[in-house]
Amino acid sequence: MVKIFEGLRVIDCSQFISGPWATTFFADQGAEVIKVESRPFGESFRSFVLFDKTIFPLFSILNRGKKSISLDLRNEKAKEIFLKLVEKSDVVIENFVKGTMENWGVGYDILKEKNPKLIYAKISGYGNEGLERYTQKTAFDIIIQAESGILDTLGQEEGPPKLPIADYTAGHIAALGISQALYHCEKTGEGQFIDISMHDLMFAINIRAQTHEFMPLTKKLDLGRKFLPVYNQYHTKDGLIALTTLTENQWRRFCEVVLKKPELVDDPRFNNPIKRFNYVELLDEIIEEWSSNLTKKEAIEHLESQRIPCGESLKRGEVHDHPNLKARGMLYDQFDFSKWGVEKATIPGPLIKFSKTIDSVDGIGPEFGANNEEIYIDLLGYTKEDIKKWKHEKLI
Repeated sequence: MVKIFEGLRVIDCSQFISGPWATTFFADQGAEVIKVESRPFGESFRSFVLFDKTIFPLFSILNRGKKSISLDLRNEKAKEIFLKLVEKSDVVIENFVKGTMENWGVGYDILKEKNPKLIYAKISGYGNEGLERYTQKTAFDIIIQAESGILDTLGQEEGPPKLPIADYTAGHIAALGISQALYHCEKTGEGQFIDISMHDLMFAINIRAQTHEFMPLTKKLDLGRKFLPVYNQYHTKDGLIALTTLTENQWRRFCEVVLKKPELVDDPRFNNPIKRFNYVELLDEIIEEWSSNLTKKEAIEHLESQRIPCGESLKRGEVHDHPNLKARGMLYDQFDFSKWGVEKATIPGPLIKFSKTIDSVDGIGPEFGANNEEIYIDLLGYTKEDIKKWKHEKLI
């Protein structure tokens, strides 16, 4: 069995999370992903590792199975080398501020002249096209979550985001966009430029902001973090469980069999889902009166017997013990991180399971410049003398 993207070469000029997360999907599926990193220590995420080497496993989560070359694109002499690499590649991805690659002489308009089939993906805070006030801004995850209303929607009136969801979402969409563009190229022979705005993505998934515009109910009710009736976490004797009843059949079974309160089904306050919106707090009290007398195991057994969606609310330190993650091969924990002072670190496995092709995590993140000779000599035809000269010139 082969991997889907075997034979595909991706040049990854990106840094931090969004771009590297996108190219991880290609590395897991067999693409040759080459990180192009500037001296003296590589892409910006590596700077954290310099100060705390135990961060390296996190770098590996984002860059597993990839290669790394050092090349200072800010140096005019690097342009010729980079263009030669582009001629032999299929995809370029970057997440710099608008105009950065162009200022270095390696923007899309120049690269497509060398490789008309090139797919060039750009991730930025507010997009490559739009109001200059925004397209020229430097933006990180926290800025985008704030300006898309995500932080407000999640009830975070102060403090930073709990997770970099804007970065990871951008990575997902970039991987999807590149795959779509590759399919288009296969049919037409045409490469293209992909413009991905993190702000666009966060607006698109902020369903609470969207419904606030046209659903009177969301304006009327101040539900805080509680958005739907029977859509919450509930206390048991030994911890929290999550459950929901989004269909009327689920609601009926929940009332009649689980709660043993069949009268709730026809109660005029609760007899349709829209009415239940007005009694979110009351319903939560009724449910918790039931759940608080049971253990998590007992409550989940009752719920699952009636096919009510439910689950145990796990602590961060408990997630790695989830049996289904183990069963699906999501926990790669055999890599040696002892060099970085880490006894054990788990790398998430490939997210998409295919029936006809294999996928795998083929190693930890590369050390900076680890593949210089392989790429410069074996792929591009340069010599060891060239590499020695470039090092002296601080080009690599």
